[in-house]
Parts: sequence; C-alpha cells; structure tokens
Amino acid sequence: MENKRNIEHLITSKSVVYLVPTSDGTMKGKIFSEYYKRTCTFMNEYEMLQGIEDMLNSLNFPQPCFKERKFEQKRVAQIIEKVDEAVDDKSNKSAEGFKSTFIVNVMYRKNASWQGAITWVEKNQTQNFRSALEMLKLMEQAINDGKIRLVQWKK
Repeated sequence: MENKRNIEHLITSKSVVYLVPTSDGTMKGKIFSEYYKRTCTFMNEYEMLQGIEDMLNSLNFPQPCFKERKFEQKRVAQIIEKVDEAVDDKSNKSAEGFKSTFIVNVMYRKNASWQGAITWVEKNQTQNFRSALEMLKLMEQAINDGKIRLVQWKK
C-alpha cells in the first residue's frame, strides 16, 4: 500500500508543458496534468507558474513550506477549486503546433520556490532546477535553441 501511495505522489507532481512558438518571446501554451488528465491554457510565464501552483495546492503535494502572504486578510469561501476553473475536460494528446515539450516534476516547495527536475522531451535531456526562475530560464534557453537572450540596458 505504501508503494502505491509513493507512485501516486510521483504522478501528482508531474506536469507536461507544451510551448507554442511566439514572435515576442513570451511563453504561451498548455499544461497537461498527469493526475487530473486535463489541460490548462496559459498566455504568459506567470499564468504557467500560477496554473502549476494551483494544481499543486489543490493536491497539497508537495506541501509548501511557507503560507502565501496576501495584502488582505479576509476569509473567502472557495466554491470551486482553482484548478477545476482553469482546465479543459480533454487532454491534448497531440503536440502539433507546439515548439517544445517539457515534463516538469516539482519535488519540493521550499524556500518560497520550487525544486525539482525538468525534461526537455524533444532532446531527451533532464536537468534539475532549484527555483521556478531557474526552471523558466531552462525553458527559455531550450526554445531559443540554446541561445540566452540578454537584456540590453543601453540603447
């Protein structure tokens, strides 16, 4: 029974991220939840992180080490789980039109960020990440064919 629960936890924390090529460098695409067998569309990096975070919160795995801070301290009753509001009922089995596919496995939520492993499916490469920002940078490097965009401070 303990083995089954460990396997279920490995599946719950995995998400498949499909990225669409964009001209402005924004990451757009879909997140597929292995646990819910549904997809969630995102239009930028923040929506992607928020979608995965909402899914992890709804499962309470991996458990966060810190409670989210909010500006308001009002208690609001949640009628429906956030993850159910954002996901489609069908999974996207074809990666047609997507430039890159990643399997994101969040293993820990410590130090107010995520730690885990990301696999770039097209290249069959796996890399550990120590924060959500590092995960985003790995994705950005992959979709830009290994080139890292530098910020130009001077015009």
